[in-house]
Amino acid sequence: MQEIEKNYSPKDIEQKWYDTWLDQKCFTPVKGKKKESFTIIMPPPNVTGILHMGHALDATTQDILTRYKRMQGFETLWVPGQDHAGIATQAKVEELIYKEEGKTKLDLGRDEFLKRVWAWKEKYGGTILEQQKKLGVSCDWDYFAFTMDEIPNEAVRKVFVTLFNEGLIYQSDYIINWDPVLQSAISDAEVDHKEVQGHFYHIHYKIKDSDDVLEVATTRPETLFGDTAVAVNAQDQRFAHLIGKKAIIPICQREVPIIGDEHVDMEKGTGCLKVTPGHDFNDFEIGQRHKLPIINILNKDGTLNHHASMVEGKSCAEARSLVVKHLEEIGQLVKVIPHVHQVGHGSRSDEIVEPMVSKQWFLNIDKMANQSVEMVENGDMTFFPKGWENTYFSYLRNPRPWCISRQLWWGHQIPVYYCGENKKHVWASELDPEECPDCGATNFTQDPDVLDTWFSSGIWPLSTLGWPNKKAMQEKKFDTFYPTTTLVTGFDIIFFWVARMMMMCSKMTKQSPFKHTYIHAIVRDKNGVKMSKSLGNIIDPLDIIDQYGCDALRFTLAASSGYNRNINLDPEKIEGYRNFINKIWNVFRFIAPNLELAGQANTLPAARDFDLQDRWILAELNQLTKIMSESIDEYRFDDASSALYSFVYDKFCSWYVEMSKNILYGEDQVKKVNRAKVLKYCFRQILKLIHPITPFISEELWSHLKSENEGLLISQEYPEYDLALEDKKVIEQMNKLIEMVVSVRNMRAEFQLSPKDEISVELFCDSHELAKFYFDSRYDLKSLARIKAGKVKPKNADRPKKSASFATAHTEIYIPLAGLVDLDQQVQKIRKEMEKTQVEYSKVAGKLNNEQFMGKAPENVVEEVRAKAADFQAKLSALETSLKNMQGE
Repeated sequence: MQEIEKNYSPKDIEQKWYDTWLDQKCFTPVKGKKKESFTIIMPPPNVTGILHMGHALDATTQDILTRYKRMQGFETLWVPGQDHAGIATQAKVEELIYKEEGKTKLDLGRDEFLKRVWAWKEKYGGTILEQQKKLGVSCDWDYFAFTMDEIPNEAVRKVFVTLFNEGLIYQSDYIINWDPVLQSAISDAEVDHKEVQGHFYHIHYKIKDSDDVLEVATTRPETLFGDTAVAVNAQDQRFAHLIGKKAIIPICQREVPIIGDEHVDMEKGTGCLKVTPGHDFNDFEIGQRHKLPIINILNKDGTLNHHASMVEGKSCAEARSLVVKHLEEIGQLVKVIPHVHQVGHGSRSDEIVEPMVSKQWFLNIDKMANQSVEMVENGDMTFFPKGWENTYFSYLRNPRPWCISRQLWWGHQIPVYYCGENKKHVWASELDPEECPDCGATNFTQDPDVLDTWFSSGIWPLSTLGWPNKKAMQEKKFDTFYPTTTLVTGFDIIFFWVARMMMMCSKMTKQSPFKHTYIHAIVRDKNGVKMSKSLGNIIDPLDIIDQYGCDALRFTLAASSGYNRNINLDPEKIEGYRNFINKIWNVFRFIAPNLELAGQANTLPAARDFDLQDRWILAELNQLTKIMSESIDEYRFDDASSALYSFVYDKFCSWYVEMSKNILYGEDQVKKVNRAKVLKYCFRQILKLIHPITPFISEELWSHLKSENEGLLISQEYPEYDLALEDKKVIEQMNKLIEMVVSVRNMRAEFQLSPKDEISVELFCDSHELAKFYFDSRYDLKSLARIKAGKVKPKNADRPKKSASFATAHTEIYIPLAGLVDLDQQVQKIRKEMEKTQVEYSKVAGKLNNEQFMGKAPENVVEEVRAKAADFQAKLSALETSLKNMQGE
């Protein structure tokens, strides 16, 4: 067997094995013993992205599943890809061009600007992909797809034209999120809500032909120029009689109707609501119900326009101050109350986002949403954990038109064409047209807007597998790998990505695009705080890999991930699992010289040659195999990791290897060979079980352990549960033995007995079978607990005097102490402890005897004191028994 290095050095092996896997095409799908395929589509990271802990968890989770299914014999494919990230990429390139050349995109023109973006993408866009490889991701890089590639672009146009021709895509004036810096509509996913210190401005609105006034409270008084109604609740007796009358907007003196709408909360605020349909999502809905006119008071850059002539050209903040000042001057400002509230900011521009009615392209998702709900209800797609389906339902059961257009240049340009300057003919085309299909004219133009990035992401499972190009579909084996098996993603994009893939892919194929959706946790810092640059609490996964190795990071993430919503990542945990990785390395170094006794055989000895310890470790290993398979199948990676850690650390290393020393260093050659075979078998199975989680160290150790004719570990079969190895009885017996050894060791420590000194013990139990088991295990007891002599007696036998004792649920253990310790000193020690305990008992007993305390203290407090008193009494009784024992009474 090849000599193994003394210390495990992740840096020396990780790149070596990743290159080996690539060179040997280990990530390419191959048909295994299973008939089914297993497919995962990577959530495409942004082309501007760099690896963070969220990516690390996402990639680790997918890689565990991919390696696990590959070893199980599924034809396994993990498809990598990348998103063009329209807004983020355009903003970054615009900033770069302005910084280096002092030019804007308008100075360059659309074609030249897009050339610059493509050049930037080729130079810098692959950063996160190379970083992902450091995590050991086993995706098939030959399948790599970019959302702006030829086939994905063909897919986008196919879907758009299909939906357009069905009338589901249409252009309309509707309220959207408007980023005044980007000067584009943005999605809800691109809006960060930040806590802002603002004010509630209470304003009097006069009523036409009346001396009455309505008090309205708003955080944005500058928007009153866009008011087209004042709303009250029709059930509110204070204002119901005013419905149908006219209110007069302060400053601009425009008359608007007073309307009744159930949206107005009678309990909160003033009970009166100014309705600005052009600049508030709720107001827009009210406006739609009551057919109110819409007044847009903002320019595209966020300044006030001619509809607010008094403050035209001012920013919202400047206009607010001027409006408030004027309201005060005319006596219609009632009061100003400080108010902290959430305000939407563009995630890229960090500018306040303005709700604005704008002419945009929309997709009617009503029918697609209903179909996607039914697919989950019918079990065509299942969420893990199941509770996340409620989040999914909450969006799809209340669908809103999806704004799919963006006023950008980088992205999929909307394939809608207009004939002539007056746009007399409008059509959508999958291919670039040469002439108008209606009149043959060639002076047509294409819509300048691009599609929302989520539109192309919504058909990602289709486009990455070649759809709709028949040749590409055949090359990528579309029929084999679609529908995909599992989607792994975070809960924050259930609305924006999961639901949209379900809608769009099922619309085009009548099938759910994936069978399972696993929603993983969000990684936070050790205190549970979201990681951010501003807080300085970001943990860089590449730094962790450099310090502790990739396997330690992967095991930490897996051990923390299951059905929980947050992972509080403490670097000390990573260090702890690094120690676990080192433990595996070191235990192999210890057993490796003895494994040569097993020869080239990788099979177990005949069952008749198993001793008790062999049967125990094989039964425990068999149980581990069952737990790990069941846990990973249910996406409970924490349970799988916990079971693996417990077996390797506690059972295999701490006990089986320790118990093997007597045999391996003994004279019985047959036993030595048999034990070597079992050790080798177990360690091979451990490496197979752990490989999906920690691929690098397992592949490295496998290279030292495998036979010459065996391939890489990545291509080996994953262990399966074997009913023949199940042995609950031997597990129960060995657990009792281990419990007894631990008890003896603890008693040694308590009485400061040297671990090297051999001692005598007396055991008391009523089970003849257990007594025989202890007798048969006498050599293990001698080596593990340093017991030179022992007696097993029935429980009704007399106990030895002057002894230390401990009782388990099945056995009482006594260690005669005469000659081993100073008994007089032990008597004094017990008496001091009794005195201390008596003082504590007297305190709580005094409370129980105090009528005033008993009469006034809450019942739970009284019960707590009673429980303490009972504990002290039990302790005093035990100490008294020990004292008599030490005194030989």
